[in-house]
Amino acid sequence: MAVAACWSVGAAAWVTPREPSEIQVDDASFVVTPDSTVDRTAEVVVQSCGEEIARVSTALGLVHETSGSTGEPKLARRSVDSLLAEHIGYRGGMGLGAEDTVRIPVPTAHSFGSGVALAGLLSGCCVDLRPFTTTAGVAVDLDRGAATKLAVTPALLRLLTRTRRRGDSQPRAILVGAGPVSEELDAACIARFGVPITRGYGSTETGGIFIGTCGIGQPIPSVGIVNPQSGSRGELVVRTGTPVLGYAHEPTRESLLWNTGDIVDRDASGQVWFIERKPGALRANGKFINVGPVEAALGKIEGVTEIVFAVLPRSGNTEFEDVFAVVGGMPASREAVEWVLHTTTPPGFTPHLRIFDELPRTNLGKLDRSALMEWIKRDA
Repeated sequence: MAVAACWSVGAAAWVTPREPSEIQVDDASFVVTPDSTVDRTAEVVVQSCGEEIARVSTALGLVHETSGSTGEPKLARRSVDSLLAEHIGYRGGMGLGAEDTVRIPVPTAHSFGSGVALAGLLSGCCVDLRPFTTTAGVAVDLDRGAATKLAVTPALLRLLTRTRRRGDSQPRAILVGAGPVSEELDAACIARFGVPITRGYGSTETGGIFIGTCGIGQPIPSVGIVNPQSGSRGELVVRTGTPVLGYAHEPTRESLLWNTGDIVDRDASGQVWFIERKPGALRANGKFINVGPVEAALGKIEGVTEIVFAVLPRSGNTEFEDVFAVVGGMPASREAVEWVLHTTTPPGFTPHLRIFDELPRTNLGKLDRSALMEWIKRDA
C-alpha cells in the first residue's frame, strides 16, 4: 500500500527492512520503513564527491536491496517495465488467476517476495503477506484451502514438509525461490503437499527470472539466454526486454545484458541447471588469490556441504588481513580438510580453517555473511 501511494504521486520507493537510523538514501524518492512510514527524501540525485553522477530515471519503479549472500547488500534499481515483465512471468509460471489466494510468507523487501506479490495483485489474486511465524500456521492454510498458491524459500519449505496434514485441500502450485532446490526436497514436497515444486530463479538487479519444474526453470518471455550455448557450461548471461538500470551508487545503465555470476549447464534441450557461483579472485594483503581450485577440491570431501572464504583484519594488527576457509557440514575428519587446504593452496597462502555443522542464514535462507564474520571472530 505504501509503494502504491508513492507511485500515485510519480515517486519510486526503496522498501527496506532497515531502521530509519540505518538508512543512507541515494536515489529513492521515498523510503518505506518497517513500520510502513513513508518519508520524503531531500534529494533525488546521486552524487559522488559533491558532483552529480546520475539522476533518477523516470523509468524507476523500485529500489531493492540485493540479498547480501555474496557480500554487503547493494541497492539495485528496478524499472516499471521490468516489474511488468516479471509479472507476466510469474503469472504464467504459477498460473495466477483471480480465483487464487497467494500466500507469501517471505520478506517483500526482497525482490522475490515483492515480485510474486505484485504479480499476484496485477493478476487479480488475493495476496496474503503474513510473515512465517510457525510452520503449522502456513501448512494449515494450504491444508484447509485458505491459500491456493505458495511462494517460499527452500529452507522454509523443508520445515513445511515435516508438518502433519490438517485438512484435505492441497495447493495448486508451490514456487520455491532465493536458493537451490534438490530432487530430495521436491520428492518431500510431493509426498507432503501432493504437488511438485515450481522452481524460481532470478537476479535482484534484473527481474530476469526463470520458472519451471526442473533445473532453474525456463526464462520468462522477456528474457533471452546469451550464454552459454546449448550443450555447454559457462556463466549465465541474460538479455532482458528492458534495460537493467544497475546499482543506485553507479550511473544509470542502458544495457539489456546482465552477467549473473552463476555457472550453469545448458543441455541440448535448452534446459538450464545451476552448478555454482562463478569462482572469483580473493584479495588479501594486496594480493589476489584464485580460490576456485581450492573450493573445488574441498567440495569433493565427503560430508562437506558448503565452502566460503572470508577476509578479516588481523586482531590487534589491523594493517594485515587474515584469510579464513569456512567449511559447512560434517566432514569425516578435520585432518582430511586440512590436508586438502595444504595441498591445493598456492605458496604463501595459508588460510585459517573453521568448520561449522551449518552456516548462518538470513530469513531468506541465504548465507548471512555478517553473522558468519561474527562466528569466525568468536571461534578464534
